[in-house]
Amino acid sequence: MSPAGRLGTSEARRRRTATVSWVLLVLASLVLIGYGIWHAGWHIWLPRGTDQEEVWVGNRYILAGCALSLAAAVWSGARDNRLWVTICVGLPGALVGWATMDSPYDLKRHLAAVASFPLALAAVAEVIGVRGRRQLE
Repeated sequence: MSPAGRLGTSEARRRRTATVSWVLLVLASLVLIGYGIWHAGWHIWLPRGTDQEEVWVGNRYILAGCALSLAAAVWSGARDNRLWVTICVGLPGALVGWATMDSPYDLKRHLAAVASFPLALAAVAEVIGVRGRRQLE
């Protein structure tokens, strides 16, 4: 194989590895946010002391997932993904993070997750589809 052919192969492998890493980052952020929401629960009134501690542990998972989501959005912008992909990947971090910081005990973060998770997954599907089409060309 010629050196130029090996260079093209290594470049394609690097792009594929970067795409897989980015997808895993997005999915890890969604898993952390989802686990944090599940762990924190939902309370109509201020929970008891032990339940408040569980909510704070869940909130830490949520905020870590939100940070990963925002990092994935920044990385998406650096990778020159479409603008809507970058926005949709950052939405869980922005919306769920805002809802958690606004009121850590109510239903807003659940609603924000329901609204933003499908959009983030659609953005991941778009990137996987675009990368697959580029490889076929």
